Amino acid sequence: MIPNKLLLTTVLFFLFNLLVAQNPTVKWFFDTKSFSAGMAAAADLDGDGKHEIVFGCYRNDGGIYALNAEDGSLLWSFFPNVPPDEGCNDVAPLIYDVNIDGQVEVIIASSCTPKTFCLNGKTGQIIWQANTKGSDSPPTIADLNNDGKLEILHGEFLGWVRCLDAESGALLWNLPVDLNSWIQTAPTIVDVNDDGQLDFVVGTWEFDNMDSLYAFNGKTREKIWSIPIHGHIYHGTAIADFDNDQKPELLVGSYNSNLYCINGEDGTIEWTYQGPGAVSAPAVVGDIDNDGECEVVFTSWYKVIALNHDGSLKWEYDEPGSSYNFRGVVLSDINGDEFLDVLFGTYAGEFIALNGKDGSEIFNMDVAAQYGKSPFDINHAPLIADFDGDGMLEAFFVGGWGVSSPTIKNNYGRAYMVNLGTGNGPDWLMFQHDARRQSTMCYDYTTGTEQTIVNHPSKALPIYPNPAVDFINIPKNTKTLEIINTLGKTLWKETYFSKDKIEVSQFSNGIYFLKTDTDFYKFLILR
Repeated sequence: MIPNKLLLTTVLFFLFNLLVAQNPTVKWFFDTKSFSAGMAAAADLDGDGKHEIVFGCYRNDGGIYALNAEDGSLLWSFFPNVPPDEGCNDVAPLIYDVNIDGQVEVIIASSCTPKTFCLNGKTGQIIWQANTKGSDSPPTIADLNNDGKLEILHGEFLGWVRCLDAESGALLWNLPVDLNSWIQTAPTIVDVNDDGQLDFVVGTWEFDNMDSLYAFNGKTREKIWSIPIHGHIYHGTAIADFDNDQKPELLVGSYNSNLYCINGEDGTIEWTYQGPGAVSAPAVVGDIDNDGECEVVFTSWYKVIALNHDGSLKWEYDEPGSSYNFRGVVLSDINGDEFLDVLFGTYAGEFIALNGKDGSEIFNMDVAAQYGKSPFDINHAPLIADFDGDGMLEAFFVGGWGVSSPTIKNNYGRAYMVNLGTGNGPDWLMFQHDARRQSTMCYDYTTGTEQTIVNHPSKALPIYPNPAVDFINIPKNTKTLEIINTLGKTLWKETYFSKDKIEVSQFSNGIYFLKTDTDFYKFLILR
């Protein structure tokens, strides 16, 4: 029997954590001279074991900022434009070890200045820069041509997709997709037809409203398929495998109010869902109700909508005052109930969290009122992690106001870190979730734990069978082992393991990570 005093303490501790989770508080803020259009990215830039956060700002500021995530202090800033305040860095950055030297770099594609920059993650100094046609397209990275080296892709104005050597910035090719359009979407990298070759998917913002979605072979650039959408496509695709055929479905929204579920193999439309207005933000995919099936969450004008895997409605939420969300939602369990929650910012300056299982509101934080100035637009999807190591989750986002002309001197902005409370996560550390911009928690995406494998594509994985049924063989002489699920949660751990295999029959179907004392390995359980 639990003593009354201990029971009371336990209850009060639980209620305190619940209260914190439902009433986020400002941990720190960082003032800018304009808003941030896009999203930040976070990683350990300087090797101190803590995350730093990188984001760019719009006109009247024009800066790229790297902040220490635990307290908001400035690590470095970079101004790629001349004059500096004329910049409009409204492209989500990419943080990655592009030259496989153990140190991460920051990739910035600029829109006002037609250049793409690779910056030293620790100092912010330029490693290389490449001329472009200007871009609103978030860069992605992978070994597309199977040469053991990484390539960077992003779309461009005037309808091109550009491919750069990740280590040097040299132009490898430039693909004309539709020269009567802009390629605003991130090139989502995924093997669309399960042939072992990575492909990429882009959509168009077509000036004659002849918009289409395209899939190209990542090595040859040969068009695999294209489908007409007839509505502008601004943000990239999300990936799922709803029918368990080991081939992806692609989820993409359009300004014609529709969300499309597309068969990745041949480009046929499996289903559509029509919302009340433009589906301009990227959709995300995750199992939000723990039923073993993945759902889709997206925004359409003033609604946040969750769909079942077959396109039927699960729930919907009306944003207060018919507000709007342009950069999409992120998924993370922030209140410790083992269900993924849905977090996003709005044009009205509200930061909102919903219960993923039913769409009920966890909190609505009036950031505009906290800032004390209106309008205050959160045109920025949040990052989620325990950024200060205190065992509590935090969220980072940037808001403010910004116009192009003629009154850019009136622009303003502020970056916020807010305490959320105790939750299970997982972290969400970049735009569209991962370096391939797949917007998914239910497919073969590139996570931080996968990066070691991705950075060494020729390395053989010494675990087998893969897929597994009842057991996996493991590397010999391994001292520490963990099995981690795609939520980042450790399901099993043992130190000084003496056997050469692990029973996995107790785990359900899905993707898992085996973490050893030297590396990470990905494996699949199927029955």
